[in-house]
Amino acid sequence: MSFALACLRHGWRRGLLALPAAALIGCSSPTVVRPTAATGGAPSAIDVKPQPSAVSTAHPLATHAALRVLAEGGNAIDATIAAQLVLGLVEPQSSGLGGGSMLLVWNPARQQLRSYDGLAAAPAHTTASLRTDVDGRLLNADAVSRGGRSVGVPGTPALLALAHQEQGRLPWAQLFQPAIELARGGHPMAPYVHAILARDPGARLHPEFRDDWFGPDGRPWPVGKLMRNPTYADTLQQLATQGTANWLRHGAAQRLADAAQRGEHPGLIRSDDVLRYRVVERDPLCATVRVWKVCSVAPPSFGGIAILQMLQMVDLQNPGGIDAAALDGTAFWHRYVEAGRLAQADRRQWVGDPDQVAVPTQAMLAPAYVHRRAALIDPSHALRAVRAGQPLSASLSSRSDDHSTVAAETSQIVVADAQGMVATTTTTINLNFGSRLRVDGYVLNNVLTNFGAAPTPGQVMANQMAPGKRPVTSMAPVIVFDAQGHALVAGGSAGGGQIVDYVARSLIEMLWLGRSPAQVLAAGHVSTAFAPRVQLEAGTARAALADGLRALGHDVVVQPLPSGAGFLQRVPGGWIGAADPRRDGVALGQ
Repeated sequence: MSFALACLRHGWRRGLLALPAAALIGCSSPTVVRPTAATGGAPSAIDVKPQPSAVSTAHPLATHAALRVLAEGGNAIDATIAAQLVLGLVEPQSSGLGGGSMLLVWNPARQQLRSYDGLAAAPAHTTASLRTDVDGRLLNADAVSRGGRSVGVPGTPALLALAHQEQGRLPWAQLFQPAIELARGGHPMAPYVHAILARDPGARLHPEFRDDWFGPDGRPWPVGKLMRNPTYADTLQQLATQGTANWLRHGAAQRLADAAQRGEHPGLIRSDDVLRYRVVERDPLCATVRVWKVCSVAPPSFGGIAILQMLQMVDLQNPGGIDAAALDGTAFWHRYVEAGRLAQADRRQWVGDPDQVAVPTQAMLAPAYVHRRAALIDPSHALRAVRAGQPLSASLSSRSDDHSTVAAETSQIVVADAQGMVATTTTTINLNFGSRLRVDGYVLNNVLTNFGAAPTPGQVMANQMAPGKRPVTSMAPVIVFDAQGHALVAGGSAGGGQIVDYVARSLIEMLWLGRSPAQVLAAGHVSTAFAPRVQLEAGTARAALADGLRALGHDVVVQPLPSGAGFLQRVPGGWIGAADPRRDGVALGQ
């Protein structure tokens, strides 16, 4: 029986594919339990019996593809690649070959932590901002947020190739087989993507996907409907056989550039931009917080800096530690929110592509600087105005704040193999279905919307669009090490600007309180991504904080906060983990 048919045999149940051990082809028996989340839904977690290896992704089929590769002798990098290729098929609204990714890898055999920046980038020909046309006119923001003009040079294919070349174990082509089988044999329409497609006006927003994802009445096919993508299967077969560089040179780069010419405002990307793209390996960012070493990715991600700043400030503001009772009260969350506001102010001022602008990264994370920032927090009242700080050697004179938003539609993969290698990847095509353009069976990003607006004359914005530049991102895959230097927690989240809070809060609850990933992901969110406004997740206990925070001077809104987190945690006997109950994901071990 094929991998695709085995995975389909038991159908879709409550948003998760129910796959008992007998249905898994080519893998040893997975361990999976599904506790009820406080937020509703049925997250899949491996909390009852720790496993030597574990995987968490945003979709059951991607998780099983990763486990299959591990069972075939692959390592965490091989499994990550297999999972990403499947995610590009089953949840094309969030990630895929047409987008960008950030990867953080711990290789214990080499005692090496490495970070790969495969973010999508601006083409060689750009204007001052996405809204600035080639003749200098200012375009309507909605008109350029989708379509060809919004497409950046994808980085995910090159990242997968480089990571495999440097740290993979199995043959490259072998990693493509699960996704190819699913693309040809079919996969069920998932609840999460169905909900996105069902939003008004539905098919009218997705003309390039109408024939595949919508029925004759213009409504998306129902959950569980068998979906196929033979064009994507052909693309994967070519990529598996030829390798990334040859695949691009033999027509894929030109077809991508041609596809970006569609839409009201044609893109400025050319095939040479695609062929010249290179993944950048950057030094990971790490900070000591109590007894843990917390590591994430460097700029252009602002997520890593903001999370590390917040964790240090929360620690300084809670010198006696944090207990469960504190998380039920206003006082803790007031200090947490203020730390988030201070970190967000810093990132808006200072963070951009470090290959093109000076980012005072180490100065922003220096303990003395973070201590000064934390000292600004008033326990009795919210700060009326939060401004960026002045890290050592950094000058505020010509910098203007970046008020651009960061898209929420992203995906998370985290894998720990039996040899101790840990890989965590956050991957995106930006907004749901990116540019809403497709080529060779995959979706093209609209990452250029992540750049800031054109600055006023005489000012420089760290996140200003420029040729070859990579826009900032909140994506922040993390790995936490214990006092002995062993990987303890790994993961990350989807969710746009709120990724910072989704990850920071999860780490606080796992590290300080000893909660499991399933418990953490079932809890409600608190976010400062759109500071000064504080967002509390509707339908959770955290919504009850609203009155208390307002009394301290905060602007509070209660609303849904659809994260997409995934975490693995090392405990005696192996790994436990969970995928976010707000999406279709599953965590499994073997």
